[in-house]
Amino acid sequence: MSYRQTVSQTHRETYRDNIRMVAQQMQNPLRAAVVLEPASGEAVSLADLMGKKEYQEGADYSRTNVDNPTKWTRRWLTRPTGIVDGEYITKEEKFDKAMDPTSRLVSNSVKAVERGVFDRLLGVKKVGGQFVISGGGIMGGSQEGRTPGALTPLPAGNFIAVDYDGGAANGLTTGKLRGATEAMELEDFGLETEDEIYSLITPKQKTNLINLALATGNNLNPFDVKNISEGKPGKLLGINWLFSNRVPVDENGYRLCPVWSRENIGGGVWQDVDGDMWNDSHARNLPYINTDAYIEAGRIEDGGVRVIRCAE
Repeated sequence: MSYRQTVSQTHRETYRDNIRMVAQQMQNPLRAAVVLEPASGEAVSLADLMGKKEYQEGADYSRTNVDNPTKWTRRWLTRPTGIVDGEYITKEEKFDKAMDPTSRLVSNSVKAVERGVFDRLLGVKKVGGQFVISGGGIMGGSQEGRTPGALTPLPAGNFIAVDYDGGAANGLTTGKLRGATEAMELEDFGLETEDEIYSLITPKQKTNLINLALATGNNLNPFDVKNISEGKPGKLLGINWLFSNRVPVDENGYRLCPVWSRENIGGGVWQDVDGDMWNDSHARNLPYINTDAYIEAGRIEDGGVRVIRCAE
């Protein structure tokens, strides 16, 4: 027998407050690795990109002004579709759980939407049981032009080959890491600046990383090594490391591990994780709970991202 109760304004506010409170406690680690700003409207400008210029030689006694215009384009974030979770309340106990911020019902809903936020920031989606590059974010496409247009993927030259340094295992190696960070340094996205460099890897590459750190570091902080080994965010070899099983693969099954500059990834928050509930008159007036978010991200410049291919 179904359960129906009239959802009052107090119920709506309680559920909304519960979702907001739990969302603050369960934010995914990528949020701290990008720059998020409030957004509104159909599209917002992510950055104006000014092309590099070369100087010209001036002529003595010339009355002609030098005309050396700057070439520019713009990168955009467009208002995204919602990241949504919801369900009908068919039992009295479920209604009570919706009113309880400590309940599994509330936390599961927040976790589901926060996973979607993670995927948007990274630029992936799940297809056939595996994650692949999709959309915008760190790894996906960028919208560039005088007005928003089609997504342009990260250039092929930003990918580090699986056999980049000839390593027999072709996993995460010192050579690949140096190849990625050196390329970013050459484009002024380097470790010598105050900008933080991040990378996202799976447990497979975590083992490679620990072995690399122990082999190359004479003055390692045991606390940092311990955090990394336990899968906690931490810094080793000059990079802030994050861990996830949602790292995408390419068409050959190689894991695609991104390395990026935090200041180079901008995100727009049209609406952060929020909740609501109401009676659905089209479903026998059953109470319905909804959790959603509207967040998008993108690269300011492609030079601030490299992707390391790793065999597992």
